[in-house]
Amino acid sequence: MSLLLPQVPSLDNTFGAVLIGTILGAILYGLTSHQTYRYYRLYPTDPLILKLMVAVIWFLDTLHTALSMHVCYYYLVTHYFQPERLLSGVWSMRLTIITTGLVIAITHVFFARRIFLIGNRNIYLMIVMGLLLITETGFCLTATIETFIAVTFAAYTERFTWLIPCSLGTAVIIDSVTTSTLTYYLHKCRTGFRKTDSLIGTLIVYTINTGLLNGLLNLAAMLAAALSPKTLIYYGIDIASSKMYANSLLAVLNARRSLLDRGLEGFETGSFGLEVFDPNKKEDQFPVKAAPPQMHKLPTVIDVQVTTEMFCDAQAAEGDTEGDTSYRSTSMIPQHGSRF
Repeated sequence: MSLLLPQVPSLDNTFGAVLIGTILGAILYGLTSHQTYRYYRLYPTDPLILKLMVAVIWFLDTLHTALSMHVCYYYLVTHYFQPERLLSGVWSMRLTIITTGLVIAITHVFFARRIFLIGNRNIYLMIVMGLLLITETGFCLTATIETFIAVTFAAYTERFTWLIPCSLGTAVIIDSVTTSTLTYYLHKCRTGFRKTDSLIGTLIVYTINTGLLNGLLNLAAMLAAALSPKTLIYYGIDIASSKMYANSLLAVLNARRSLLDRGLEGFETGSFGLEVFDPNKKEDQFPVKAAPPQMHKLPTVIDVQVTTEMFCDAQAAEGDTEGDTSYRSTSMIPQHGSRF
């Protein structure tokens, strides 16, 4: 009886996809580091919880980048021309799952907090989003644990094919709910002033763009995991998706300065980075610059001009032809203190 060697997977749709995702992730990690530096430079007086959140996001993104690089080096360099190594997952690949889940969870909590502030503290909406966040994080944690139990890719695919698509699908749902809800409440914040509405429109476009991009990446990864579970295409997409979440959070925090410079003061620092307003409440309306104090009325000055004209019509003596002699004198008598 002969032993059949397991079929070696193709590199194009497995570790080739991981390599491409790692390269894109490294580029986006540079943007994450830049935005982190910019945040601490622009907002040194932010609350401690915001500073800690940014530090945790940057640390997790750094760890995620190092883990994905180790995956590529392990399979494509250290164990080059050892096809049997391609059949089982390395520890760094397993840890990237929970690292990605934590980055996504923190980002979703941040945006859920924004919805809570803008949406008149809707507790029912927060309960729904909280349940979705717990479900998403639970899927990621379970998938990580199961990868240490099912060592080979084949064993994991046979037993837990549904875990990764379910986790990514939950993330897609949260992205959709977050984007649509933020867009709705921002639209309600319109005040009727052209400048303010223009800035709110900018926020709406930004919210849709970032939320839509994250949702599309998760949707693509979910479809790849569901339709082609024996490849690692979904893993490569997920690497880039994790970086996009970190950058979207940092971009929102760093955008506050430009919004403040443009006059949208209601979106300056507050709990979790945004202090929003309720246009229906007088105390939460946009701050309006006070009108200049009423100018002191100066007394009206009336200038009276008195003109005196004198004419002499005397005859000149003995043939003197110079006859008419006249002169005019004018005097100005200012009258102060007259009021209307």
